Amino acid sequence: MVLTDPEAVRRQAGPIAKALNKVEAETGRSFTMRTQPGRFRIQKTVYLLRHMGYPPAQRYSFNLYHMGPYSPDLAAAYYNLEDDGLGTAGASRDIPAATLATLKEALEQTDPFLEGLTTLLDTWRVSRDLRVALPQARAVKPHLNENTWKEVRRFITAHPALTPPT
Repeated sequence: MVLTDPEAVRRQAGPIAKALNKVEAETGRSFTMRTQPGRFRIQKTVYLLRHMGYPPAQRYSFNLYHMGPYSPDLAAAYYNLEDDGLGTAGASRDIPAATLATLKEALEQTDPFLEGLTTLLDTWRVSRDLRVALPQARAVKPHLNENTWKEVRRFITAHPALTPPT
């Protein structure tokens, strides 16, 4: 369900804006809702935060979409924040260091990598079996090349925090 009350959207967006500011400060990666690449990075970052159990990100549900998991509520939140910008929100102090390290490494990768990573994590979360999830993700994203999928598998193997909760 997409929130429509601007004040409710703003209240919900505050903690995520703070989290994005913290991730930006730690990674040097800028988040802007004014460009498609910026919105893409916001969606993927919040998806990864949600996947790794960060509580404020749990408020957003994601559906598999054209470029990987997408949350309409998250989109409403960052469009609502556009006038104020993320900068006025401050920075979160409660993101675990291991989560930040994983995010930093993920955000250093290409957009196709992030699309593949989040798509695979989403299909894995549903199937609970990586051997089933990988062919499903590849079928959904046939435009991603074999090298991208190899990097995604390597990344998941190297980061146990990405294993879906049981």
